[in-house]
Formats: sequence, structure tokens, C-alpha cells
Amino acid sequence: MFTNSRHTVRRFDAEINNLVEQVQEMGRAAGQQVEQAVAAFMTGDVDLAQAVVAGDDLLNRRDLDIDKACVRLLARRQPVSTDMRLVMSLNKAVADLERIGDEAKSIAEKSLAIQARGGTIHRGIIHDLENLAQVVTTRFLVAQETLAQFDVEQAWRLVRQEKNRVDEVFQDCLRSLSVLSLEGGPMVATIIDVVLAFKALKRVADHADNLIEYVIYVVEGRDIRHTS
Repeated sequence: MFTNSRHTVRRFDAEINNLVEQVQEMGRAAGQQVEQAVAAFMTGDVDLAQAVVAGDDLLNRRDLDIDKACVRLLARRQPVSTDMRLVMSLNKAVADLERIGDEAKSIAEKSLAIQARGGTIHRGIIHDLENLAQVVTTRFLVAQETLAQFDVEQAWRLVRQEKNRVDEVFQDCLRSLSVLSLEGGPMVATIIDVVLAFKALKRVADHADNLIEYVIYVVEGRDIRHTS
């Protein structure tokens, strides 16, 4: 854990550790939402898609609860330096996790819209979605691990990667979809829903990258957002 009883008030350590654990638990819940949304989209499982949509409320409540916990901690303990950056970054991380839940909900809603029209998902689309989901969920899992360990060396390695595998696969998905549409594939409404599902998955990876950047900010005090 990031803290190790280095404060005069041991209770402060316990509160921070509890906050970190809550964020980690929310991260696991958000990841599960994404996985279930993708599965629902690929299989056309209406019940699973509806469960994802309903499950977004739980993530929203977690967001509010952790936000309140951060505010209380800041008010009572008035942390400084690294502790201040930690609490602020955890608060931002929760916002990203809540948005990841929104993206999962969006994917599930697109699946429900396709099913409501009686549409079908071409096997090529399913294959592309599966590939994109794999690289996105891998990125998210690595980001969660980096945040859980506050591994700044790994954070820098991820930030400095020359190629963004998520972007590459996302562009491949769009190219495949454009070819499919020219060949007289799915109806226009279905193509739009598929594109929006692809974009939602890509945004999950974008939020995961934010988690990685927060680690650098907490440990080194460097805000690398909006830098090239």
C-alpha cells in the first residue's frame, strides 16, 4: 500500500488505505461492466445488456460515496504534499472510473437498440469488437495495477510507448466496417451503433491512460496532461 504508518496520526493512514481500497474495488466493478457489455453486444444477450444498464447506478453511487470520503478527508486532515496529491488523484480516478461505467452502459444500449430493430451483428464485426475489447481491457488492467502499486516506473514506460495499440486496432475496426458497408452489409442504423460501440471502447482506454498519469503526479508531483 502507498502509506505505511508514516503519519503521526495512525488513523490517517487507515483512512487513506481505505480510500485506495474503495477506488480499487470500483475499478474492478467498472471493468466487469465493460466485459459484460462487450459480451452482451457480441452475443445479443438482451438480459445481460439490461443488467449492465441497470448496474451503472451502482457505479454512480460509488462515485458519490468516494467523492464525499475525499472531501471529508481533506477537511479533517488537511493533507499536504504527496498526501494531498494522492487524495486529489484518487478523486479524479473515481471520476474516470465512473465514465468507464458510462461507456459500458453506452455499449449495452447500442446492443439493445440493434436487437430492438431485429438487426444482426456480422461475424466480422464481432471479430473486430473482440480484438478491440481485448487490447482495451488489457490496457485497463495494467492501468489498475499501476495505480494500485503506485508503480511510477511502469507508468512512465506506458506513457512513453511509441505505438498506441488501442488506436491501431480501433482504426482497423473502422476500416473493416467501411468495407463491410460498401459490400451491402448491415443497415445504416446498425453501422452507426457499431461505430459508437467501438468509440465507447476506445474511450475506456483513454480513461485508463488517465489513471496511469495520476500515478506520475502522485509520486513525482508532475502533471503530464496535455503534453506531447
